[in-house]
Amino acid sequence: MIRIEARPEPSVNMVYAAPLIAVTLTMIAGVFLFMMMGKDPGLALYTFFVEPVSNFTGIAELLVKATPLTLIGVGLSVGFRANVWNIGAEGQLTMG
Repeated sequence: MIRIEARPEPSVNMVYAAPLIAVTLTMIAGVFLFMMMGKDPGLALYTFFVEPVSNFTGIAELLVKATPLTLIGVGLSVGFRANVWNIGAEGQLTMG
């Protein structure tokens, strides 16, 4: 019978490689899907990664959208650190 056993400690290489592999496979899947739809995958990647930070307006919009999420993340981390459970972050964001 096959049993699954936990490793004593995770592989240092896989700790860093796993997120990179996941991002790479996601981008490959995205490129494949855009090609299947007949769209230019290079333009899609440019629009997603480069265009938002290519001018001052894009950077300002990025900061406007990232600031509330950052504040919610900091607030939740303080609550979790104090062992207080808070599941209302989405509602708190919606209500302002």
